[in-house]
Amino acid sequence: MERAAIELFAASGVDGVSIGEVAARAGVSQGALYRHYRSKEELAGNLFSTAYLRMAAELGAIRGRGRDFRPRVGAMVEHFCALYDRDPALFRFMLIAQHNLLPRLRPDQRTPVDEVAEMVEDAVRAGEILPVNSLAAAAAILGVILQTAVFHIYGRLAGALAPRAVSLTRAAIAAVEALGQGEA
Repeated sequence: MERAAIELFAASGVDGVSIGEVAARAGVSQGALYRHYRSKEELAGNLFSTAYLRMAAELGAIRGRGRDFRPRVGAMVEHFCALYDRDPALFRFMLIAQHNLLPRLRPDQRTPVDEVAEMVEDAVRAGEILPVNSLAAAAAILGVILQTAVFHIYGRLAGALAPRAVSLTRAAIAAVEALGQGEA
């Protein structure tokens, strides 16, 4: 059920898909789907929050494994690229659904943004990078990755993202360093 929903939501958006279409794609009755989820919106919210919070935990693990800023940025960028290459439908669903579904997360839940911002704060405290607004830096890092994925989704870039991880990492680090120079 969940896989069918992700694929349909990725292709047409949550609003562009009916619960009947999800049930048909999953090979179950609508009643069976409603036994698990009260609505299509609940299904979408559950799928989104599960994937988004899992990504945060994975980035938190990456953040916890290393001490140096550049290798940690590289590992996070590689992780995003691998996720996109492994499951582009899930990545696309998360990208297009985030605006409606992010507000449903509780403030105490750790997000990917929190993990990236704290990685930046760690680097500032360690003197690896100049002082920078950690959320602006997180936006720059995530923007490099996510905008590249958007271009791929809409056919502007071809091929897997993993081979681009090294250059995307350089771009993300350069963006953070430029932000630090502006604030110093």
